Amino acid sequence: MRFETIAARGGRDVPSASRPLTAPLYQTNVFVFDSMEQVEAVWEGEEPGFVYGRYGTPNHAMLEAMVAELEGGEAAVACASGMGATTALILGLLQRGDHLVAARDLYGSTTALFTDEVPRLGIEVTFVDAGEPDRVVEALTPKTRAVFVEALSNPLLRLVDVEALAARLAGRGVELIVDSTFASPAVLRPLALGASIALHSATKFISGHGDVTAGVVVGRRAVVERVRAATIRVGTNLSPFDCWLAARGLRTLHIRLERQCANAFALARFLEGRPEVQRVYYPGLPSHPQRSLAARLFQNGAGAMLSFDLRGGAAAVEGVMKRLRLIEFAPSLGDVATTWTYPARTSHRGISDAAKAEIGIGPGLVRLSVGIEAVEDLIDDLTGAIEN
Repeated sequence: MRFETIAARGGRDVPSASRPLTAPLYQTNVFVFDSMEQVEAVWEGEEPGFVYGRYGTPNHAMLEAMVAELEGGEAAVACASGMGATTALILGLLQRGDHLVAARDLYGSTTALFTDEVPRLGIEVTFVDAGEPDRVVEALTPKTRAVFVEALSNPLLRLVDVEALAARLAGRGVELIVDSTFASPAVLRPLALGASIALHSATKFISGHGDVTAGVVVGRRAVVERVRAATIRVGTNLSPFDCWLAARGLRTLHIRLERQCANAFALARFLEGRPEVQRVYYPGLPSHPQRSLAARLFQNGAGAMLSFDLRGGAAAVEGVMKRLRLIEFAPSLGDVATTWTYPARTSHRGISDAAKAEIGIGPGLVRLSVGIEAVEDLIDDLTGAIEN
């Protein structure tokens, strides 16, 4: 071969009798075939194989298989973000004329999607207090196709009794979708409690290192394949590198969450004893109104997320931001490093003040995503930040 041909086509394959211990990165956008028969067999799913990046790569398949097995689902599909997963799920599951019942205290972007975008598709959305299964059932209509809730609400850590709600919806032909991002499979497995579909922003605890933006939908194979088709058509697919990073992070999920849950419980108890703090929201505390429900639904701790109301409102929050030295302000969650955010200005900034007040997001509310550091260092940092 001539110089130009070698440069264009050389160095693509390395023969080896051994195999890598860690999954390789398939950084390719297309796969090649040896015959038209092979093309047909792979495209129609009669033989294993891959076609094009938007349809998935081996890295997608590995991540999806891991999450599906951890959640106890038949299949999973990876998407470019948590919101991308939510969008693909709605497109794959619902159609014009359908009705969706949603929790009224969802993540701000999810609420905005259901309020501003989904109705334009001819899908009606009704928001209810999902903490009361009766309210959800009362909102059902003959056109209801799905109920969308969060296992732990953002940012007030309210629980939905997934098991009881699933039992109430059984036999009605209504899918129960549970966004379990705040919990992760290490703390809660919605499918085992009767939910139809589990949804994650894999940006958070699943990847766990602040270097991935991803989402994943898990459930019955027939539903997942409808979501996958929507993902392919609208282009909400994840990149192979992000799949590889998320799978790498997922391998330490149980170890990370064990430490993070322990740290979160210690910080919640510390904050509850501080005079500067009006209220702490953490389902592991005896004072949490749903403590018994958390003990029944959760495993291996009560999660790594907590929120608290500072006396003094927004001015007190400004003071905390100036005095914190270790814990950094970052409008996300699930990292190995502890971070904090201000929901009124981040996740729920697009919601009116009246709506925020109605769901309990006040001017002094601070949310913590607890990491794996020495908890004594975290307590020291918070002490110096909240002291008047």
